[in-house]
Amino acid sequence: MEQITEDQIARLVTFVYERISDADSLQEEARRTVTALRLVADKQVAAVRYFRASRSESAAVAEHANASWNLLVSVAHIWRDHSEFPIDAAMETFEFDAENPLMPTR
Repeated sequence: MEQITEDQIARLVTFVYERISDADSLQEEARRTVTALRLVADKQVAAVRYFRASRSESAAVAEHANASWNLLVSVAHIWRDHSEFPIDAAMETFEFDAENPLMPTR
């Protein structure tokens, strides 16, 4: 997470929030989908900001920060074909092992 700058976080967060529609203007299933997407984005943004501000240097805090950031990047990838996609900000903080995709490579 240390290699991710505050500028990258701000640009990715802005990009994601600009893509999520206003749920009030939608009907039924579309409204629920957008509301869920916004909730996921809100929680990941809050977690990234919390973990970045944390003074703790524990491995668990770092793993949570990485996981939150990577999920936010995954949400942004919904719009990876968009002309304004911030490719230099949407970098994952670790890669996954092909044989065990639930575990990050070290």
